[in-house]
Amino acid sequence: MTPNPADASYLLPLAGLALANALGIISPGPAFIMVSRAAAGRNLRTAVGLGAGVAIAATLWAAAACFGIALLMTQFAALYGAIQLAGGLYLIWLGIGAWRSAKAKPAATASTTAPVDEARANTDESRDGLGRAVTVGAWLSLGNPKIIVFFSSIFVALLPPHAPLWVRLAAIAIVGAQEIAWYTTVAFVFSRPRVQAAYARARGVIERTLGAVLIGLGARIVTAVRL
Repeated sequence: MTPNPADASYLLPLAGLALANALGIISPGPAFIMVSRAAAGRNLRTAVGLGAGVAIAATLWAAAACFGIALLMTQFAALYGAIQLAGGLYLIWLGIGAWRSAKAKPAATASTTAPVDEARANTDESRDGLGRAVTVGAWLSLGNPKIIVFFSSIFVALLPPHAPLWVRLAAIAIVGAQEIAWYTTVAFVFSRPRVQAAYARARGVIERTLGAVLIGLGARIVTAVRL
């Protein structure tokens, strides 16, 4: 079967979308902080769950962008601002949880009930299992202004006008595959025993630092919202 030149012409824009999305993924943000923190300080299962949630939400944003929903939503300032506000407040909540968890008793020196006690003191993603971790990861991505801006502007601009359905589906698949691959890699790297041991030694400082970063990011988002 002879390849269709028109179809081949969409490969370059898809490669551009893949490159732009990859650069956006690897830039440090709230999702990276939460996934790496969960892998180093909790367990691989929770970290992978968080990453899966982020990937699911990002894929939904990509689908919305491909079919014009994301761009349409930005025209409704109140809805757009409400999503940003919810995301900012959630980051502040997670940051407070991280700060408070720095005071929790380390599992290595606690009694036999320490894992349960520490889980209760930690933030939601480490407390309620894989399903809860996926939910937290999705919220992080859905409420992240950087994600919203990327998919409602840059992503749409790179997507060829009047692109056929297969191109749109390919773009969505690329986003989903890149997101899950990146955050799964982060989870495995930060769950290595040496990384976890280093985290345990500096746990209090790391938790407070990450908590402060999350609170700062959340506060910046909240103060920038215009409803």
